[in-house]
Amino acid sequence: MAENNPAVEALPAIAPPLIGLSIGAARRMAKKRAGARLEIKMVDSEEKALHVVRQIPAEGDELNDKRIIKVEIATRAWIQYMPGIYQDADEENADFLQRFLLISQHLTSGIEERLEFLHEFFDPRITPEKYLPWLASWLAMPLLEGWSEEKRREIIQRVPELYRLRGTAAGMKLALRLFADVKADIQEGNWPYPGMVIGKTATIGKDTTLSPPVFISQCFTVKLPDSKNEVTRERLRTVHALVETEKPAHAHYAVVFEATEPTYEPVPFLHVGKAARVGVDTRIGGQQDIPPVVDEELQQLKMGKRT
Repeated sequence: MAENNPAVEALPAIAPPLIGLSIGAARRMAKKRAGARLEIKMVDSEEKALHVVRQIPAEGDELNDKRIIKVEIATRAWIQYMPGIYQDADEENADFLQRFLLISQHLTSGIEERLEFLHEFFDPRITPEKYLPWLASWLAMPLLEGWSEEKRREIIQRVPELYRLRGTAAGMKLALRLFADVKADIQEGNWPYPGMVIGKTATIGKDTTLSPPVFISQCFTVKLPDSKNEVTRERLRTVHALVETEKPAHAHYAVVFEATEPTYEPVPFLHVGKAARVGVDTRIGGQQDIPPVVDEELQQLKMGKRT
């Protein structure tokens, strides 16, 4: 019902013009313009078959709370296609047969509507939600239960592009965004571990790794926009699984994270009798850890030395 759907409530409760439209077009117009549903009645008319000849409420009138529009659909009596012996029956029997055939006409009208808009079932943007798994099966793409309807539609729409870009940096970035919600930066020909250099870099696991020889031209890095402490194990496993699936078999890769600089609370220098609690209001460290000088006396002494 309209009152349970905020999106429908936002639409004006005014009947749109439906006369002259086919059943399918009228149904879509009513839903798009007013969030309304149709109640269909088949009537014998000389107008174009399976098109709206009358609507209640009329165009521009206000809809009821249930947002239902009653429409009459033109049709041709099937009795005119019957053999002459049935058409020449007495008035009472002919009327009964005509009304009996009208039931079948009403039941088969939905088939003609589906055939008219058959192309919509193959469009992931507008196909009914219940057909999304069926459409995804055509592309060999399973849909997870935790994905929202919008994400399912986008994935199905982008899968052909993903297959075309498979094995490239662009395809890997697209796969990471679609399936892991990660906007990664792929840097080709880059390797974050230069190797062990005695006297310069020799920290295993930080700037040096124990691995087989690699060619820089066959390496790439996947830079995540998060720091190492912010990435969950589940998300990291997803990233590794996607990269292993999308990368060329001969290529080597490394996952790198956003570098974070250490932060310290501003504390003054060690002043005897004023601030002397190490780790609380005083810190012992190198020049890179010394906070800006805020003590007025020290500033004056420093200025005096310069002069």
